[in-house]
Amino acid sequence: MEKVWNVALICIVLLPLFSSLILYASAYEQQAHLMVVEWYSHGHGRVILYSIPSEDDSMTNPDYKLLPFWWHTTIKYWINPKNQYGFSTSAVITAITTAAETWDANTTFELFIFQGTTRRSAGVRDGYNVVAWGSYSNPNAIAVTYIWYSGETILETDTRMNTRFTWTLAGETGKMDVQNIMTHEFGHWCGLDDLYEDKDYWLTMYGYANYGETYKRTLGLGDILGLQARYGS
Repeated sequence: MEKVWNVALICIVLLPLFSSLILYASAYEQQAHLMVVEWYSHGHGRVILYSIPSEDDSMTNPDYKLLPFWWHTTIKYWINPKNQYGFSTSAVITAITTAAETWDANTTFELFIFQGTTRRSAGVRDGYNVVAWGSYSNPNAIAVTYIWYSGETILETDTRMNTRFTWTLAGETGKMDVQNIMTHEFGHWCGLDDLYEDKDYWLTMYGYANYGETYKRTLGLGDILGLQARYGS
């Protein structure tokens, strides 16, 4: 079996409460920590070893890992559909809302509610949970999720899809698939962390990704169990 190069997924930066990057909540009543999750590409490759299951076993794999904080209320989110790839607004909305609904469909808790489109950017704590494209300083980061939290409670989340990459809505080779990437990123919004063991390769929250990949569009058993550990069945 040939070795396959995949793309490393995540680097977590936890910023202390009194660091210069903390956003003071003069308009929010709470001070917030910020967690930044970067999904890496070029220069952060990893050799996949032979212990990866050769066939999709995600529906029998119960593995999951939780972040120490999660949403305690329904997540109201907005989409900025502006892009440089020729995607229509309706097509962008369909891909991203389908990714959110993939999680919502597996819990009775009303988790996500799409609020409409916006011109707001992702990455600014402004009271809006936004998914948008935008340039990001790290050329190796495919997407960046920002999580503002206090204690066990997430206060706001944004995801920025890096315009340094070429994107697709159809799983095309050499491009990053919007629904695939956002299904995984919405897992972080739900309070799930990444998995890095080879045996978890086929789960949506597996911590590596690749160009043209689409298997993260659907949840495995472990993804669902992690979701339900936070929000119920």
